[in-house]
Amino acid sequence: MARITPTLIAELKQLDEFSNQARFLARYNINTEKELLDFEKYAYERVKPLKSKRENLWKKHKRANTDKEKQAIENEIIELSRQITPITEEIKTCRNIFQRVEKIKQHQLHEQIEQDKVQLKKEQEKNKKDRNKAR
Repeated sequence: MARITPTLIAELKQLDEFSNQARFLARYNINTEKELLDFEKYAYERVKPLKSKRENLWKKHKRANTDKEKQAIENEIIELSRQITPITEEIKTCRNIFQRVEKIKQHQLHEQIEQDKVQLKKEQEKNKKDRNKAR
């Protein structure tokens, strides 16, 4: 029986994250960085008032006099938290995608620089041969 190594587990988790990101992009029909940024801003706009309301409820909870009143406030807080959690997950996914895009861009830039170096070296060698032929 094959042993599952920690490296394999980490790679499976990474693949699962990539899969979740792909489903997220498809679900919201996000095709560009701008669309992703707009979605993230929209998510922040949705979550901000919910978090503010929850904060106010916690303050109200501290001032509540009866257990019944505290329980009612706690139930409201729980319901708000249920609304907040998926939105914060969306924001987290957006950030992770942005980080991945930046890594891809850096890798592409590095590859382009390497290709440019090779091309420049070839051109220099060609120019050197052409100068030697001219002599």
